[in-house]
Amino acid sequence: MPLKEIKDPGKKEEKKKTSSSKPKETAEPTSSQDPWKYNPDGSKVRQGRKLPYENQLHQLFTEVSGAVKMADAFSGAAIEFRAEELAYGYAKLAKEEPAIKAFFERILQGSAYSAVIVPTALTAIPILWHFGLMPAKVGVPVTFASGLPLMTREQERAAKDKAAADQRQAEEAERNAATHPRGENPGDGDSA
Repeated sequence: MPLKEIKDPGKKEEKKKTSSSKPKETAEPTSSQDPWKYNPDGSKVRQGRKLPYENQLHQLFTEVSGAVKMADAFSGAAIEFRAEELAYGYAKLAKEEPAIKAFFERILQGSAYSAVIVPTALTAIPILWHFGLMPAKVGVPVTFASGLPLMTREQERAAKDKAAADQRQAEEAERNAATHPRGENPGDGDSA
């Protein structure tokens, strides 16, 4: 019996300690309240269950950062660095605002649009730049990233004209050149 009496007061004290420590926990953010985990290097990583649209928005911001990097590397890197936080913030806003939620539903409803838009842009932008209809600041990086030669229409025409002139000059030089090892033209000298 005395053992039971010793255990019961200890448990009551524990309950008091946990109940008195609960207000401290609510004052400090816990892992359930704070969606971010801070790494030793200072970077933030999203933890816990993702909000609706958060994964799609993160992918969208990552794709946008890649497109922006082609025009301006610094701006694209800034978007990429904050893509996860932007996705979380916009997903949280969509959860609270029905109009924002409807907007994201329309934008993110199908990946078919992104499957068409990105390749179309990567095709159209180099062509537009090639013909001088797109500024070089946008056209050159996209053309380079697409693996196409960096050549405007004028440069292409000049290169073709030079190649044709070089070809004509080579043909003329071949006709005028001697084909015999001693330098005689064919047909000169002894004929048998």
